[in-house]
Amino acid sequence: MPEMDEQKKERSKISLRVGEVQIEMEGTSEEIAKLMGKDLLEFTRGLQEPKKPLAASPPMPQAPIKAPESTPKASEVAPKEKPVTLPAKPVTSEVSVQPLPMLATAKALDKKPPKKAFGKTLVIALGLVCIILAAGLISALAIYVPRTSSLEAQIAEKDSTILSLNTQILSLNGQIASLNSQVSTLQEQLNQTNTSMAALQSAIISYRNIIYLNGSQYLFSARTVTQEANTTTVVYEGDLLYAGYISIGVESNSTTTYIRVVYSYAEVNYDCNVTVGTNGAAAFPVLPGPIQITVGNTESENIVTATLTARYRY
Repeated sequence: MPEMDEQKKERSKISLRVGEVQIEMEGTSEEIAKLMGKDLLEFTRGLQEPKKPLAASPPMPQAPIKAPESTPKASEVAPKEKPVTLPAKPVTSEVSVQPLPMLATAKALDKKPPKKAFGKTLVIALGLVCIILAAGLISALAIYVPRTSSLEAQIAEKDSTILSLNTQILSLNGQIASLNSQVSTLQEQLNQTNTSMAALQSAIISYRNIIYLNGSQYLFSARTVTQEANTTTVVYEGDLLYAGYISIGVESNSTTTYIRVVYSYAEVNYDCNVTVGTNGAAAFPVLPGPIQITVGNTESENIVTATLTARYRY
């Protein structure tokens, strides 16, 4: 009995490979015997459930196997594997079997399932983010697409209005150009009218002066004539435009010097002779038409010299 108690207290280490998973167990013979039953089978099935297998760890070097001290209890230790004894030292393998089987199972399962749960959570989170973004995009499109359509309609309407206004501007510019041309023509006509009015005003003033006999001009001035005794000399012949009178001044060396005026107008035949002497003047009424002015003397033998000036008033 002391030998069996000593055998139960002796620690052993067993390496077991299931598929691509290698399990290393270390403990007393009684503890390993408990794991070799139903618990070990469920443990290996749980490790084979993940889709992606776990990375295999290199097998630990095994210590030389000791022969059991008592053969009667060999069947109770392990029917399939022989107990292995190793020196007592800290466990450095990936999976260590503790005295309680549930702790070994939890440590083995912690290698893969958390990653799978984390991946599923990440996929779900990304899916939710995509759904939120898609919903935001749809709502943004639902808000801004009608606004964009409305703005495009307003822009089209404004463009049409601008085109219509530009057409009106072109038409008005054409009308302005036509009106400017008319203004230029009318301004030229106005200038001509003003010129004509000035001429007519001057003519009115001239005719008014004619009516009141305010107009005058010299027919000749300071003309000197030398003539024989008892002769006549024509000093002016021409046409008169207006009715009026002619005043003639004479300076002569003979007291017999005279002035004669002859003209015809319509049914009027005018012939008038006026003696002016050595220093005198004579006035003759006249009508429009041809006229002749003559100076003469009635001397018997002396030569006569006379200077005459004639002014026509109308």
